[in-house]
Amino acid sequence: MADEATPRPTTRREPEVLSDASLTILANGVGRQDLKGLELAMFLNIPTTTIVNCINEVTHKFLTTEGTENERASVALKCVLLWKNMTKDTKTRERVKSLEKALREIGKPDIADSFMERHQNNMELSGEMFL
Repeated sequence: MADEATPRPTTRREPEVLSDASLTILANGVGRQDLKGLELAMFLNIPTTTIVNCINEVTHKFLTTEGTENERASVALKCVLLWKNMTKDTKTRERVKSLEKALREIGKPDIADSFMERHQNNMELSGEMFL
């Protein structure tokens, strides 16, 4: 009796631009610039109370432009990773378009263009996008 090969279940492979490493780079780059990380979270349709909870997890002060870059970047990262988790059942194409649109809405069309270019080439994001 020969063993029959069991087909492997197909798993949806995550695009490189939506990997945790890429989103960390994106959040650090965008989040350090004024309050762009919070704007990004809002355009990704993260509920306001959830954004406030993310801020409270990072700092007990008001998150203003005077806050440290690290605090702002940490909040942006929490929000972006939360968005990733919240949209895990959404089609990849829609997730990518949503993030691209949010980047354009916050006034970062150059970052959005780089994001889409890297997505089309199946590459991760890199810090050089923010130089």
